[in-house]
Amino acid sequence: MNRQEFSSFVENALEETVQCAENLTGKSLPRKIAFCWLQDWQAHAEPIRSEIAEAITNRVYEDEQHIWPCVDLGVADLLPDGTLVIIANVAGYKPRPFQRNWTGREGPFVYIVGQSLLDRLAGRAVDPSKTFRFSIPGMRSKMPG
Repeated sequence: MNRQEFSSFVENALEETVQCAENLTGKSLPRKIAFCWLQDWQAHAEPIRSEIAEAITNRVYEDEQHIWPCVDLGVADLLPDGTLVIIANVAGYKPRPFQRNWTGREGPFVYIVGQSLLDRLAGRAVDPSKTFRFSIPGMRSKMPG
């Protein structure tokens, strides 16, 4: 898969991860998105609001033979202005050609949904000082981020 194809794949993955969160919560979510790498989100960095697919492609895609194979990608939270924050975290596996990931999904992305989003949508208080936690839809337990 060349870089342009991968960038298009990332664009589709961004929409799919929002749909995944909608399926889990049973609620429609906005398509206005911002993006942060997990470590930046935990440091309370301001998310980027443009060229999101390019930012992800720049980190995950090296060349056709070297793509980071396991990347958590998902909706972390909802900002006060109604923007969804999507976060990503690249696992430490060595890059390799494009393939199915451990979930059976094509490509490197493992879709996640942040506990902050789940709490906010349920009307529960969200504490930004807590460690980021998330669910992987289809798995029974929550995993630390």
